[in-house]
Amino acid sequence: MIVIREIDPADLALFDEWYDAFRAGAVAGRSVALVIGREALGYSMRNPSPVKARIAVGAFENDRVLGAMLYEYRLTDNLDTVEVEIDVPPEHRRRGIGTALWQWAVTRTAQLGRTIVQTELGVPSEPWPGAIFAERLGFVTEHVEEQLVVPLPFDEVRLDELRESAGRLSGYRLTSWAGVCPAEHLQAYADLHTAMDQDVPTGGMTREVVPWTVSKLEANELRLNRNYLALVTMAHTEAGEPAGYTLMYLPRADADHAQQDDTLVLREHRGHNLGMHLKLANLDQLSNHRTTQRHLHTWTALTNTAMRKINTHFGFHPVEQHRELELRL
Repeated sequence: MIVIREIDPADLALFDEWYDAFRAGAVAGRSVALVIGREALGYSMRNPSPVKARIAVGAFENDRVLGAMLYEYRLTDNLDTVEVEIDVPPEHRRRGIGTALWQWAVTRTAQLGRTIVQTELGVPSEPWPGAIFAERLGFVTEHVEEQLVVPLPFDEVRLDELRESAGRLSGYRLTSWAGVCPAEHLQAYADLHTAMDQDVPTGGMTREVVPWTVSKLEANELRLNRNYLALVTMAHTEAGEPAGYTLMYLPRADADHAQQDDTLVLREHRGHNLGMHLKLANLDQLSNHRTTQRHLHTWTALTNTAMRKINTHFGFHPVEQHRELELRL
């Protein structure tokens, strides 16, 4: 008999068993899947955020964890939505485990008074079990991105060619840092995060965009810094106005993967090759801070032609689709 229950992340042995099932289900059949690390996820659950709840839910049979669900919801915004990720290792599929976890999620969502469930899927090929399962539950794909990867260490010959083709940066200056944002850039960096949230394509996903404040940024960075080293390069005009930024994460406990996250150039500053210069400067940082990471990941909306072109120049190649799905209960 399958029993669904929450697990206590402070029970380290049980959390490890849950995480093993979570990861095994998430990486099955995917060549370079990026999954949140054991240490990072465990820390976030054992030290709850004031803005987001995370619950680990397990499917048990005779005290063995056969399937896992990560159930999340915002506490101060987006109060109609929850996010779920259901992962079942291949050897335990087709036994109703995913469905039982989903039924727990539906019940808890109703108890919270929420009506929208969101999820994300990495889809390397068709047909894909996770996509079939989500469609059967009633989820609708609202946004699609490509997940792209480039091998590390970065090809220095390609970098030299890109530097030459980028030309001289005129009218702007670049500032780079590793770790938390320096105090003198906090307000500009918070404003750029807000602009990024407003600008990034999200398709038909239901999202409430909440402006970033300095206090919110500082709190977020302090939590992230425990498990990730942030590499940031920001562009300013000669007058000191922020023009754009790029952000990369090096997970401290992941020997294989680095993440190219945001890249933004404000609309009024586009057309000056800033995106290329920002990425080149941040890759210089990566060469100084990378340890053993072998893959650099990024994600680009299918509609974002300009960024897809830049990523191609940098040698990124697609490995799978990243789909965002939504269901209204």
